[in-house]
Amino acid sequence: MSTRVLISDDGIVRRYQVFDGTKQIGTDVEIIPTLEQVNAATIRSRLLQALAANAAHLAKTTTTNAENTAHLRRVTQELSALIRLMLELLDTTDGT
Repeated sequence: MSTRVLISDDGIVRRYQVFDGTKQIGTDVEIIPTLEQVNAATIRSRLLQALAANAAHLAKTTTTNAENTAHLRRVTQELSALIRLMLELLDTTDGT
């Protein structure tokens, strides 16, 4: 079983020494995602879930006012998410 020992972290990249027991067998590099990258991934994940929710809503033959109101709120959040992705306004996921 190999282990990793952190040798540097500049906030962008982490570098590790990789050991097999006591023998160093190499190095490993891990890129630290930016806040914007993390937010983009979060938004994409939410949009994937939205596809299923939208399909379920559209499959209903009748809906109540409460269901329609909830769906309108959800669709507005989805639209906000798409706008943030398209304009690369990824400083936050609020409203998505």
